[in-house]
Amino acid sequence: MARGIVLLLAATSHGLRGPAQVKPAIKPAAAPWAGLARAAAAAAAALCAAGPALADNELAAKYGGGLDASLIDTSCFKPDGACGAAAQSCLRTDDCRRGMTCTAKCLGDNACITGCFAKYGNAPMDDLLECSIERHECIKVAILPPGPDKAADAPMPPLTPVSNFDTKSLEGSWYKVMGYNNRYDCFDCQKNSFKQAGKDKLDVDVEFQMPRPGRNGEASAYPLRLSEKLVFDSKQAPDSVLSQKRRHARTEGHMFGLTFWENWSVIGENSKDEPEFKFVHYSGKTSQNTYEGAFVYAREPSLPAGAKQHVYALAKQAGWSPSEFCAVRNGADVCDAPPAVDATLTAQQRGLFVGGAAAAEVDEAGFSSDRQKGSLLPKWLGTAVDEVASYAEDPHVTERWVFSQQKKMGD
Repeated sequence: MARGIVLLLAATSHGLRGPAQVKPAIKPAAAPWAGLARAAAAAAAALCAAGPALADNELAAKYGGGLDASLIDTSCFKPDGACGAAAQSCLRTDDCRRGMTCTAKCLGDNACITGCFAKYGNAPMDDLLECSIERHECIKVAILPPGPDKAADAPMPPLTPVSNFDTKSLEGSWYKVMGYNNRYDCFDCQKNSFKQAGKDKLDVDVEFQMPRPGRNGEASAYPLRLSEKLVFDSKQAPDSVLSQKRRHARTEGHMFGLTFWENWSVIGENSKDEPEFKFVHYSGKTSQNTYEGAFVYAREPSLPAGAKQHVYALAKQAGWSPSEFCAVRNGADVCDAPPAVDATLTAQQRGLFVGGAAAAEVDEAGFSSDRQKGSLLPKWLGTAVDEVASYAEDPHVTERWVFSQQKKMGD
């Protein structure tokens, strides 16, 4: 079974091409994990020592539209290779195999890839990507130097950062209530908590959920949590004058197997007579890609009515349409309660087949044990049906459903 799966991964990943992308002032298409899309396909190809997997965006510019097979060290993925254990773990995990297949079939479409992570994201998949891309560089797709930008090199935000920003005002818990980048800022149940971690430093605890289509069409969630370190630029630094025009702080985190570095600028905040809010612009990178976005923090789950006029004015000053920002779903109906009836997928939305969405466990016989209770199919046959279904499914179905869950701020 594993050999057939690996060969299919090779077939779906071989010859991927991604279109060149026009870069707007803010790139909503990219997210911290967007640049690894083709790397995921390359990992799938490398698992079977197959032909090249190709990339787009910054990778395409670097490699003339394609990722040469010579950039993949296939020996890494042998059982005794540097990432052999991670590769075997992926092969033994239903959703890791399916997730790699899903990303390969997206053909470089970042929105499609986001849908794949929402449906199939799992720890073995993250481990394989981290091992093969960052830890051992089995797939040589790193085209940007690792590490944060220097303050003088940070991209200019659309508005000048708030002068004399009080870093202590960020401490405590905030909800992300409004987002620009629909590939990253707009997922559900986003709560960020800040606490002091030394001079000019804050630890950031990030919680959010990706909507996940369930096995039988019900809407569920893929909860995620990560930690970041926010380091504020010193006002005594040699480039502090320039820094104050570009960013307040830099941050580093780890997500979906990749490290990311970001520049943060608070481009607006509440006045004394308004409910608390922070309007944040960020620009960032992984070793494969760059991205930008913006969001609004509030102390309550939705944008306070008393802050809306000010927030909307800031967005317009930055050249954005605030009504087109997403309204992050932080309510108990999404974050605490069972999925509502109207959040279920119809048979048409699910497509012809529905693959497993929960990370599968593998029993001693090597077959998935995540079968629905009471199923009339034997466990091994149900797994085989699911396996075929995952290769036949259209990944864009999940993509459309995931993004359909988002809501606009409106006027």
